[in-house]
Amino acid sequence: MESNRSQSKQPDWLAELCQESSIHGMPYIVRRNLHWTERLFWSFIILGSAYYAISSCLSQWYRFRDNPLVYEYEYLFGLRNFPHVGITICPSYYDEEEIPRLINQTWGVDPSKDKEKAEYYRKFLIAINGLRYSTLETLEPFDNDTSLDNVNYLNILLELQKKIIPVDIPAVLAPIITEVGLCQTSSQLTRYGNPYGKLETMDVDPMQQCGFFSDCITSLKPLNSIMAPLLLYLHDVNEMMLPDDMRTLVFDAKVASSNVLDVMLHSTSAESEVRNLPLAYRKCRYSNENNLQYYSPYHPSLCRLECRIKWALSLCNCKPYFYVAAPEAPVCKVSGMLCLARSKWLERPCHCFPSCREGTFNIFKVDKQAGGDVNYSGEKFERTLIVKLHISKMGINRRVVFSTDQLIMSFGGAIGLFLGASFMTIYGLVYLFLTFVAYKCKNSICAK
Repeated sequence: MESNRSQSKQPDWLAELCQESSIHGMPYIVRRNLHWTERLFWSFIILGSAYYAISSCLSQWYRFRDNPLVYEYEYLFGLRNFPHVGITICPSYYDEEEIPRLINQTWGVDPSKDKEKAEYYRKFLIAINGLRYSTLETLEPFDNDTSLDNVNYLNILLELQKKIIPVDIPAVLAPIITEVGLCQTSSQLTRYGNPYGKLETMDVDPMQQCGFFSDCITSLKPLNSIMAPLLLYLHDVNEMMLPDDMRTLVFDAKVASSNVLDVMLHSTSAESEVRNLPLAYRKCRYSNENNLQYYSPYHPSLCRLECRIKWALSLCNCKPYFYVAAPEAPVCKVSGMLCLARSKWLERPCHCFPSCREGTFNIFKVDKQAGGDVNYSGEKFERTLIVKLHISKMGINRRVVFSTDQLIMSFGGAIGLFLGASFMTIYGLVYLFLTFVAYKCKNSICAK
């Protein structure tokens, strides 16, 4: 008798669910005076509505995940200031007079007495002086030579090029070691390319701000009047120079000509709501959203450098000498750099987000000026490099078209349209579920 009474008092949870829910058609399923075909009809209606609601929510989710931003081309505010273009110059130069002294100092070989060994070490010094991150295989003739293991590559570069290294303090350009060798730069990140072996900021001109109504010009007399081939790299002044990068411009300044370059800045900005989007969906980073181990703050160039350092360490347990960061990591000997070349370490892509606010450049005009006929000897004193920055009147702006709150509202609209459900419906279902759990727990305790 008691068992029958407890069973009669047990709630009908399905009926409770259907009657308490505000989902369209649910109360009809448990209504007693309906024919079974009507219940089947309402079941199909609810299932169809649920399908279209879920499908609509998924499409909105994919839109939020893949295309939450649009890029608008709009007029820039005329009073806004932008940083001047970063300049990095990389000469093809070495001091021939320093080579015999370096050979004698490093390996104890007198070039006047042992010409064969001296010529071998001379070729090695020239190879190191012209080494790039993409030409490590040129060290193949020097493989398995243990006499080269303890060589300080940065000191060699500084000695071979000391005649062109700026000594003015503060200098317009500072020495920096890059993936293409020893260069001079106006980058504000000189600490991560300090060729003197320390993570310290070099003396360089402070960042110059440029506006629409002001002339932004940098005039240089490069290489202390030494006539040497010169490659000019233009990049964001808050970035490290990266060769072969789509955001870095390369200009061959040659040997005997003065050049005036007109450079156009194209700005990419972001409205404040962009920061509220998840990083994986906006696909860009702000400088204070740093995730790097060896560098800070975040910049795309630093991200790529760290990627290559880690990849080199994982492949050959060393890093090339032109990476100053990660000072605790061992520097590659000749065998290590050849290991990287054979492992094709540059083929692995580095997944680095661009900056949310950045500038790109293009050279739209070049004026060259020669010094006269072949007998004219004053060119090396008159050689000048002038960079004029012009700011585009229009720029690209990242704008949010589908934010997180809009995603939530689109979910609510789709569920409300097809099912008639709302936040209170979800609250009621959760409340009913908790009541069900509490009832079952209470009965199980009483049964014991």
